[in-house]
Amino acid sequence: MTTGNREDYLINILRLTEGEGITKTTELATFMKVSPASVSEMLKILANEKLVEYEKYKGVKLTEEGLNYARQIRRKHHVLENFLVDMLNVDSETAHEEACRIEHVLSNESAIKMCQMLGTPADCDCQSCSDPCRAVSNSGVHITAALTDLNPGERGTISHLKNDDPEILKKLILMGFVPGRKLEMDGEKRDDDIRIVSVNQSTVVLDVGMASSVFIDTC
Repeated sequence: MTTGNREDYLINILRLTEGEGITKTTELATFMKVSPASVSEMLKILANEKLVEYEKYKGVKLTEEGLNYARQIRRKHHVLENFLVDMLNVDSETAHEEACRIEHVLSNESAIKMCQMLGTPADCDCQSCSDPCRAVSNSGVHITAALTDLNPGERGTISHLKNDDPEILKKLILMGFVPGRKLEMDGEKRDDDIRIVSVNQSTVVLDVGMASSVFIDTC
């Protein structure tokens, strides 16, 4: 069986149980539109891999390891859907179908970078992220601040973007505000309604509305 096929089973068990309780083999078969016999065979494989607890005639539940794995896959799916819809203007139905295919080959590292770039809303699956961003945890030695809160001459690294309007996110990305890039505030105090910064070897002027969507690790 392919990795993608195993992951489909894990994420669908998660969808049916949300990590709590047991789902019946017949219920999973109906949900996935496959035969009960195929489900039973796959569940035996997943049980051998310690990803599920399976008992014939009673049903299946995710182990802690399986739950963590399934949540990572579902988080990738959400990130991919948002990217396709918000950045590429793909319709939601097509985005869902393509995300179902791509989620199996997208690395955790790339998914995290896309999530930070898109400002994807945090959800319960973030707890299984291998590198939780400070947009979610706000932990660690770093201090994360909105660009509007930085002082003249202050430097930092772009942590993440956050705005409900995908068009603003697109504009910021095109201007060079990509997570991981270094940024430096202009050294002089200027109009409170704008922020002048150096990023990606360019000087950029932002109004405070857009600047408030950029978050910076300052140390």
